[in-house]
Amino acid sequence: MQLAQTTLESIFVSKVRVKSLAYFVMNPSKEIHLRGAVREFSEEINAVRREFTRLEEAKLIVMETKGNRTYYKLNIYHPFVPELIGIFHKAFGLGGAFMESLKKIGDVEFALLTPSYTRGVPFSSQQIDFVVIGNIDLNILGEIVKRTEFENSREIHYMVMKSNEFILRKRRREQIILDLLLQNNVLLVGEQDQLVKV
Repeated sequence: MQLAQTTLESIFVSKVRVKSLAYFVMNPSKEIHLRGAVREFSEEINAVRREFTRLEEAKLIVMETKGNRTYYKLNIYHPFVPELIGIFHKAFGLGGAFMESLKKIGDVEFALLTPSYTRGVPFSSQQIDFVVIGNIDLNILGEIVKRTEFENSREIHYMVMKSNEFILRKRRREQIILDLLLQNNVLLVGEQDQLVKV
């Protein structure tokens, strides 16, 4: 995760901008006011204000006044948001923790976060946040999920399959697998065309 954060700071120039984008992208339905962001990011108010102004000018966040407070929220309709969601979920949260431990987890063919996790939007009646396909160490994966659940105060619903089980379930056209393939997932490991083709 440290390498990913350093890379993002190099790309986005400002540490406060990375923290701001990470907050909005990882919490797409949450709004925050300036002083709340200062506390959340542990940064100076002028630095946070400057980055919020830049993000608003880029139309990545939108501003709304309620009473005497101004709140900021991710503009989910911005055309760059899907890509930003993918980038930041590979560096922070469950995706970042998973990528950091990838070598210890085992032979991972595919790993993906669903819109249920990344956007808070379930695709079907069966809510699945995270899917891993391959031959993996369930204990290590379970620890990563547990730690992330504790940090985010949120239960994570995940599914693990071996490659042959995934292929079989796909050939049987099981609804849960078809739903999974139709979603706008964030692939942490693997390529979309390979996932569909397998």
